[in-house]
Amino acid sequence: MLRFPQRPRVQISAAGQKVSAVVAARDFLLRLTNHKETPRIPREVRREARALLRHYPVADELREILEQAYSGESD
Repeated sequence: MLRFPQRPRVQISAAGQKVSAVVAARDFLLRLTNHKETPRIPREVRREARALLRHYPVADELREILEQAYSGESD
């Protein structure tokens, strides 16, 4: 497993921005799996995107989970 150096954690995003970023990442993975939307993506990349999406919650469910997780965090 690759190890990356740890950077000091600086809080720059609000909770809502974090939620939106994770939802956007899910949407990006979905676009990668769509042959019509992204026709020149290698098969292995599509396979990896599908594998990551296998247990990824749907957008509404994801937003609810993340909002609960970040609700106690100060912005």
